[in-house]
Amino acid sequence: MKAFLKAISAAALAAIFSAGSTALAQADIDEPRIDPIFGERTPERERERERIRNDDEFDNEKGWRPLRDFIGVLTFLTPETTDLSVGIGPVYRPDYFGSNDYEFRPDPEVYVKFRNLVFLDNDGADFALFGFSGFSFGPSIRLVGDRDEEDNVALIGLGDIDHTFEVGGFAATKFVDRFLFRAKVRKGVVGGHDGLIVDATGTALLFRVGRLSTSISGQAAWIGDSYADTYFSVTPAQALASGLDEYDAGRGLRDVGGSFNAYVNIGKRWSLNPYVSYRYIFNNIAETPIIDEFGDRNQFAVGFHLMRQFEFNWR
Repeated sequence: MKAFLKAISAAALAAIFSAGSTALAQADIDEPRIDPIFGERTPERERERERIRNDDEFDNEKGWRPLRDFIGVLTFLTPETTDLSVGIGPVYRPDYFGSNDYEFRPDPEVYVKFRNLVFLDNDGADFALFGFSGFSFGPSIRLVGDRDEEDNVALIGLGDIDHTFEVGGFAATKFVDRFLFRAKVRKGVVGGHDGLIVDATGTALLFRVGRLSTSISGQAAWIGDSYADTYFSVTPAQALASGLDEYDAGRGLRDVGGSFNAYVNIGKRWSLNPYVSYRYIFNNIAETPIIDEFGDRNQFAVGFHLMRQFEFNWR
């Protein structure tokens, strides 16, 4: 009888243990821990592969994956382990926005990704303080270049526009590591203008063949009255000094456009990033005599960057 009771007890304990294990396993499936900002499962992040800290990361095809976070168009193609990338190259573009005179210029490029929190690229710095399930929100800042009247004969008499420091916010989301959408609202607070600008960019990763990856993007920008006045209006005093007709530019869509970008891994943490872009300027802006008489509403740019990638132990 005692042997029979022991057998029953052992069977019961085994059943309880088995049920508990099954329940825990099911709980792990049904209630995974989700990272509050980027929507990734925390246990999976803890088990991700050890980061390679030599050039094999960039020469090993299996170790290369496109960057998955909220960075700009060109850096969307960079290996995801990269924390810092710097480079330079030539660009052939208009000498001011709306000009029909093109010139070659050196075009430095840099971006930094810090702990999936700070993203800095050629469009400013974004701070992903809030987010969930692939969405991210936070403040955004940018330093906008100046425009000197000596840049082009069409600008003589209009005066110089200083560099401008803009502040605002951004929102971004990504889909299946192939699509990225980002919108920003920023206002000039110090420098050349105190206007408002809203811009949005969508990027899609096209394909990867060997060491080559490509993407396309589309973008649009809306500007407020003060921004339009600073860059596109011609006041009576400016008309007298420049010989241009007076013009009062108003708020509205400034331009839409797109770009094609490529990432060519040339080994040893080096890459070549060629690109070409196009922008179409809308009537309200294109009709200013600064563009209508001396410029072109169709804006092109072509260039490339020679980049060097770095990674650091700050994740």
